[in-house]
Amino acid sequence: MKKIIAVLMSLVLVFSLFAFIVSAANEKNVARMWFCSEIHNKTNIGHIFLYFENLTDEPIMVGRYKVAPYDDVSVGCFGTEGPRGGGVYYNLEQDLTHYHSLKGVATDLTEEELNKVTNKIRNYSHWDPILNCYYFAAMGWNAGAESSIPFLPFRTCPSPQ
Repeated sequence: MKKIIAVLMSLVLVFSLFAFIVSAANEKNVARMWFCSEIHNKTNIGHIFLYFENLTDEPIMVGRYKVAPYDDVSVGCFGTEGPRGGGVYYNLEQDLTHYHSLKGVATDLTEEELNKVTNKIRNYSHWDPILNCYYFAAMGWNAGAESSIPFLPFRTCPSPQ
């Protein structure tokens, strides 16, 4: 009896994996999301943000920002460094010249995964020393990526004068 149950469970597992592989293969990747880290030139404190590339010939939405075909956008959460104070900003990392040594890890997103990330970004507008740029980027990454990045509550991000 145990052998019959084991065989049946094995068959269920094999067929469920096959169904998952077939459905995943039919989904088209629409964006590449990067989890990026930069170091501030003067303070050596890091900044963490998300960077998106549109992989399609159609516009996509990342948060509240429309990304043109094959274009890109950075999305980050800033404290006092942001022009309006704390909150979420688009492409601000490109305007800031005091960062160096960019590092990142990437994953491709389907339309459904990108929508989950976009919803997280749209519903976030806060910055403080604990729920900072690292928290924002980890929360966004974890909404869409297959692998997760843990939130480390004592990871600091800059709020320079």
